[in-house]
Amino acid sequence: MDLIPVTDLKQWAYCPRVVYYHRVVPAPPRPTYKMKEGLAAQDLIENLETRRKLREYDLDSAHRRFGLWLDNKELGLAGKIDLLLEAKDEIAVVDFKLTSGEPGQNHRLQLAGYSLLAEAALGLPARRAFLYRIPDNRIFAEPVTEEVRQAVKTAVADIRRMGESQWCPEPTEVRARCVECEFANYCADVW
Repeated sequence: MDLIPVTDLKQWAYCPRVVYYHRVVPAPPRPTYKMKEGLAAQDLIENLETRRKLREYDLDSAHRRFGLWLDNKELGLAGKIDLLLEAKDEIAVVDFKLTSGEPGQNHRLQLAGYSLLAEAALGLPARRAFLYRIPDNRIFAEPVTEEVRQAVKTAVADIRRMGESQWCPEPTEVRARCVECEFANYCADVW
């Protein structure tokens, strides 16, 4: 079975057409400035993160694991976790984002997908996950609720159906997202 990258969960909630162009067409993306800058910033943040106290995560005794690749056929997911905090009785995912906005449903879905992968691999519960906003070094705690866990499973099933039927989903209703999209030139019905 084809495993779905956890990043596709984030894209699915943001604009499902991005996932369509990745998985069905596949169209070559045009990397955006933000994408390039995010990769460069991530290396810097990882170096700084090793010196940060874990107090901000409320996991003082946790062990840090950077760049952890996980996959799980039962979940149908695969992905690379930016940072996993592993304590003796729980785990927490930290995802680094080069964004200025507040965490949205797309971020919560991605965090939950990584959390489910980590739980399956390590056998420890993930009750919360964190989004680390790079521009201002702000950390947002997001609960990994039953609702968002179910949303991950629904999104995986929907993405699979889209791939099997080669159905092109509707674009996002938030047209401002289209301005910076790497696939903007493919959506003739939007532009």
